[in-house]
Amino acid sequence: MKSHGKSKFISASSSLAKFYRRIFVAVIFSIAAVSLSAAEATNTYAKWIKPWMEQPAVSPTLNGAGLKLVVTSVRGEVDEAAVTAMTPVQRIYLSYHLKVAATEVATNGNFRSYVVSNTYAEPGEVRQLSPEDSLQLDQLLAKLPEDNSQLPPAGNRIVLQMFADGQWRVRVYDGANLPSEVKAVLSLLAKPADKLF
Repeated sequence: MKSHGKSKFISASSSLAKFYRRIFVAVIFSIAAVSLSAAEATNTYAKWIKPWMEQPAVSPTLNGAGLKLVVTSVRGEVDEAAVTAMTPVQRIYLSYHLKVAATEVATNGNFRSYVVSNTYAEPGEVRQLSPEDSLQLDQLLAKLPEDNSQLPPAGNRIVLQMFADGQWRVRVYDGANLPSEVKAVLSLLAKPADKLF
């Protein structure tokens, strides 16, 4: 039984690692232009969020439960001009130093935070939202401001994915200048700790 549980954990970790490797590639190679027109900026946004739009709607680390929300912190990116000037080796180095942490919230109220690097995925313990917190979370998500399909500055982006009507809705915010509703979501999921990530 123990070995079965271990193989399930390895399989779940492997799925997370594969998903976030796709995000690493998207982050590094979707920001190649130094100067962007409005149309190009929208296209860059669409490319950047593509891995989040294609994420499965179930969580391997929550026993296959359906997801309602994923909150992801992406730190360590650099701006377009810096990526354009990098050598291939420098880009690979950057991909190994991106810091990604996320929290998945299932429809049943279970949620779990994890840290993912280019080489491993490390899930934390499963927690449970109280009915009151679950209701408050739904109210906050309904009031999230639009991101206007514009990427905030690289370096500290917070991504919120909400699954509804068979598809993901994605918003990307500046971690250094978060709207109050996003701060409230992070604080709610961080209880009883002080920080979510």
